[in-house]
Amino acid sequence: MKKLQFILLLGLFIQLEAYDFDFEQMKEDAERIEASEYSYNFDFQNPKHKYFVVINALDVATTIYAMENRNTLNESNYLLPAKPEPEELILQKAIVLYSLYHLGLFSEYPEDQWYINTMNVTLTAAVLSNLYHINTNE
Repeated sequence: MKKLQFILLLGLFIQLEAYDFDFEQMKEDAERIEASEYSYNFDFQNPKHKYFVVINALDVATTIYAMENRNTLNESNYLLPAKPEPEELILQKAIVLYSLYHLGLFSEYPEDQWYINTMNVTLTAAVLSNLYHINTNE
């Protein structure tokens, strides 16, 4: 098994050696990216990012309320149990938000705005669904 691993790593190394990387160009590109006016960071002054935080908080709040006050309702998120604890909801939100941050969801590039727009619309629909089910089930 170790011989096979060694052969695979050797093959990968040889393959990488065959590519002619232009490290000067990579350095120039990195400097251009750093100098650009766009950011991949969360900016609370950006209305879309602010809405994203508020709608996430409303999603967690309405879900917790539904789980604690409506016995007939279950969580429909397949990543969570049917009756999640508040800690489970918050932990799942934190993990998802951390992942989305690292995937570039909060990019300010105009071409990437559909990410945050889609998430805001989806979360708004989830909150509206929560409110509908809370008000129609007793």
